[in-house]
Amino acid sequence: MPSEQKPGQDDPAFLEKDKCNRTSIILNFILFISKFIIGIMTMSMAIISDSIDSGIDVVTSAMARYSVKLAHEPADESHSYGHGKYENLSGLIQAIIIVVIALGIIMEAVRRLFSGVVLESLDLGIVIMVISIIVKLGLSSKMLGIARKYESVAMEANAMNLRADVWMSLGVILSLVIIKLGQGHIENIEYIDPIFAIIIGLVIMKAAFGIGKRSSQDLLDAQLPEEELALVKEIMKKHDSRLLEYHRFRARRSGNERHIDMHIVVPKDTSLEDAHTVTDDIEKEIMAALKNATVVIHVEPCKGECMECGKQDEH
Repeated sequence: MPSEQKPGQDDPAFLEKDKCNRTSIILNFILFISKFIIGIMTMSMAIISDSIDSGIDVVTSAMARYSVKLAHEPADESHSYGHGKYENLSGLIQAIIIVVIALGIIMEAVRRLFSGVVLESLDLGIVIMVISIIVKLGLSSKMLGIARKYESVAMEANAMNLRADVWMSLGVILSLVIIKLGQGHIENIEYIDPIFAIIIGLVIMKAAFGIGKRSSQDLLDAQLPEEELALVKEIMKKHDSRLLEYHRFRARRSGNERHIDMHIVVPKDTSLEDAHTVTDDIEKEIMAALKNATVVIHVEPCKGECMECGKQDEH
């Protein structure tokens, strides 16, 4: 017996996620414009790279918002298992976009290493990076909390991307401070800027590969995590006395939903009512242990060849 359909876009969970995603889009757009302008003014490749990353965040936040909206659509004739995988698809597309832009950042930083570096107005650059850290730290913390509360893959990917941005912005500040202190004292100290830009590009790529790996696993119907499988196995163990065995066990994720199905074998003289009761109890316990779970159980009678049915025949 499958679980109830999830509510649509009037659901408080959707409204909370949507509000957070809209806030992310607006704040990242403001940061993108501000940092890009200041990056041009200072001629800092590290700041420009960080501004481009904020531009990526605008795109990924918009994608996360749209995918969450689609994922909350109830199951229909065309999508009988629901629309949860839109979140996984969004995460994979985000990862691809991020990798491409990170490569562009690295290539431009390498070009600057060979063509020369001139930096100006470093104080202004440091100020905007401090503001960026404060905004993104608060935004990522809020988004990560909501993502884990509602098990949103797309929002968690976006939140982790924002959290990585905080560390990158700290690196940019460090590079700007070192350059400012070293100017006039250390020759070619400005070359630290494109070097940090390359490091930023590599960090962005690492985060993207992690997002892509997780999203593709769910798209390819990978098994549930071991800790979740252990919960199901523990529940099945509690019902050992009511059934003979279970097999053809399958479990996968689709967005924040879990789809679990299996066959159970009961003694051949078990009544239809008793078999339904066992099935119903197992489904309810699994759905209570795992959020957003849909459980389908097929009941099979024993063929009479097992020891348990042999004992029953003797009576």
